[in-house]
Amino acid sequence: MYSLSLRSITDGKLVGDNFHDWYRTLRIVLMDKKLIDMIDKPPMTEPINNDDVDTIGVYKKYLEDLMSTKCLILASMSYELQRQHEDMDPTEIIVHLKKMCGAQSMTTRYQLSKTLFRSMLNVNAHVGPHVLKMISLLEQLEKLGCKLGKELSQDLILQSLPDSFSLFIVNFNMNKMDRDLHEMLHMLIDYQNQIDSGKNQ
Repeated sequence: MYSLSLRSITDGKLVGDNFHDWYRTLRIVLMDKKLIDMIDKPPMTEPINNDDVDTIGVYKKYLEDLMSTKCLILASMSYELQRQHEDMDPTEIIVHLKKMCGAQSMTTRYQLSKTLFRSMLNVNAHVGPHVLKMISLLEQLEKLGCKLGKELSQDLILQSLPDSFSLFIVNFNMNKMDRDLHEMLHMLIDYQNQIDSGKNQ
């Protein structure tokens, strides 16, 4: 069972820009191994009274769990990240990664949202690739914790279309069509095909 859990996280090694997916998987594996407290709770201090056998036993078990957690975390990182974190304990590793990857996430989110909000379909371009690209941007933003929701996402896509789609936009909004983004994509492709076939007649 341990090898399966280890494989599930090492298959998606942390390389920097996949922190959120990696961290979610890490937490699942640590919960399965009953090691989640190693990153969620403050470190345990070494007992002062060395005569208390039970307390010493608990502390030794804690140190073993701490090492298992650290090995699991390091094994799931790229070699460069392993080198940077090999001298830290698990809680320090997570805190450092959150700071490091948080800054990267902010930059990535800004670039993605900038591209998304400025997306415009050229008059003679095909609507399919354009909308697919916007859906991809929306999905990437969602992975970074920035979910716009279906209605706002639809509005962004519709606002990126030229005037030749005005009839489609009016019809779509008036009928309050309950469609997901991919269904909307197919509707837009069909609509553009109808426009093109009308021009060729």
